Amino acid sequence: MQIATDLDAVANLIYDTDEYLFPFIFGPRSHGLPVLKRLITLEHNSFSHRFIECIADGDEVQAILIGYDHRTIDATAEDADYQSALPFFDRLLLVPKFWILQPILEKNDVTGVYVQNLCVAAAYRGKGLGSQLIRHFIEMHNGDVWLDVELSNVAALRFYERLGFRVISRKDVFLKGLGNFRLVLRAKP
Repeated sequence: MQIATDLDAVANLIYDTDEYLFPFIFGPRSHGLPVLKRLITLEHNSFSHRFIECIADGDEVQAILIGYDHRTIDATAEDADYQSALPFFDRLLLVPKFWILQPILEKNDVTGVYVQNLCVAAAYRGKGLGSQLIRHFIEMHNGDVWLDVELSNVAALRFYERLGFRVISRKDVFLKGLGNFRLVLRAKP
């Protein structure tokens, strides 16, 4: 990812990854995109540019994947990034939101690397870019690969199952439309 040229497109794709989650966490697009952009430019959070892979044609970002080993992210440093990116009132609102979302944000069972986001721009869907990014990520990491799929996203669930991922658990929260399936692709022995 090139921050200078890709930042706007990447932030928009991240926001589009989950139609319920990102508006809930960051608010409407006009409010959430500046926060996401700031988080992307910082180093110590799960949205950091360090964890983003892009497929681009020239200056046009076609697809993104955010993936990392969650065990390597320092919680104190990540909190500092969020404090830097969010206005004070938004930081206060984030506390109850994260408490509500805890069942789907918790990664204690994730024993390998984690794919946080995969998004292909609408004009490029169905061309194999998502599969290309996932396969590349798998090749770059040893061990199990984990991810979550929104409960209502049947197409994404089937996509990942075709790639060999299997549902391990279902995570529910008490807000309508929020929850996910946790999937894993076990490393080949």
